[in-house]
Amino acid sequence: MPYLLKSATLIEFDPARVEQSDLRIRDGLIVDRAPLLEPQEGEETIDLGGKIILPGLVCGHTHLYSALARGMPAPPRAPRNFEEILELVWWRLDRALDEETIYYSAMAGAIEAVRAGTTCLIDHHASPSHIAGSLQIVREAMERVGIRGALCYEVTDRGGDLQRDEGINENRDFLRWVKESKTNLFRGLMGAHASFTLSDRSLEMCAEAMREFQSGLHIHVAEDRCDVEDARAKYGSGIVERLNRFDALNDCTILAHCTHLDDGEIQMARESQVWFAHNPRSNMNNQVGYADVEQFGDRVLIGTDGIGADMFEETRAAFFKGRDAKINFGADEWLKILSNNQRFASHLFGTEMGALQWGAAADLVVIDYPQPTPLTSENAAWHFVFGMNSAWVESVMVAGRFVIRERRFPFDIADVYERIREASQRLWERLRKL
Repeated sequence: MPYLLKSATLIEFDPARVEQSDLRIRDGLIVDRAPLLEPQEGEETIDLGGKIILPGLVCGHTHLYSALARGMPAPPRAPRNFEEILELVWWRLDRALDEETIYYSAMAGAIEAVRAGTTCLIDHHASPSHIAGSLQIVREAMERVGIRGALCYEVTDRGGDLQRDEGINENRDFLRWVKESKTNLFRGLMGAHASFTLSDRSLEMCAEAMREFQSGLHIHVAEDRCDVEDARAKYGSGIVERLNRFDALNDCTILAHCTHLDDGEIQMARESQVWFAHNPRSNMNNQVGYADVEQFGDRVLIGTDGIGADMFEETRAAFFKGRDAKINFGADEWLKILSNNQRFASHLFGTEMGALQWGAAADLVVIDYPQPTPLTSENAAWHFVFGMNSAWVESVMVAGRFVIRERRFPFDIADVYERIREASQRLWERLRKL
């Protein structure tokens, strides 16, 4: 369906720009932008009455499989450090996932994402008890909601060589499917857990798959000091240096967290044109420290590490945590960093996702934000950090199709949530037995 969106307040992030204009949408793209556009035959005209349109938000690093973790049974004992958080909480949860709960966790996460105005998720999946076909299950759930995604499976040695090989094959199969299907909603990356759970042979196999499909690597790096200490003790190098030896660093590679990288490792990563995914709320929650974001350069993404996909909330948390850490970033810098998420997605998908211009993807968010003070190009970032939030999201469009319109989904959301709750109960029962 072609649309003409009239009387909108358009906000773009980098450079920050506020303008009153109309948008014409056709074939999944923005095909015209100007004030006072005239309706054309066959298109639906929607008068927004001055409501704000933002480019669709992108989450730079998340774990949809954690969507059913909220309120889950407590671990057998309280974790005492980061490694025990993984072993007692997250690695038990991912082992409990089956086909049903992979699907419904992805559904739950995707629904909450689009409700928050997030139109694309860079997801990092793990389900050791159900590896083969798991990324297609995630894709099917996301496609039902209508959201874009860049997916990968977390390769690790934790389950032995057989599970490692299954994980590598799952990434290969999905990358192959993306190439053959010519989908405009999904892309693939090579996924890996972290250096401390990967042997040299495993990294070599991941790098081989990257070269085969011209892919980037999506991996946790130096989230906790244990990752750094493991690389030094076992391999005599830093983590980035180790990845570089296998040619695993390129302009589609995401290094998530990077909380404990030293200056030399950061410089090596920057020279390789990788992307650093900063996850402030997760880092605070796991008490792993604060990443030296100021040193990361201009290729920083904002992720949630599985704590939802509300990029209004995560950007606000990044701003305030940065203030607390006394780094010299204001709202303008954080809005530019958030726009990097769109820039990365644009590069990966081959379609502009951060601009509201002719030829850009029609991934749009309509928010009904009551402005108590003037909103201008000069102060838009401060409105974003101190005023706008996901509660004002009214409609969301992905590839020219409304996935939420006036706060309503095109499917029975109550029935879906009932199925999600039932699936979560079955997941928790399995979790209690592990």
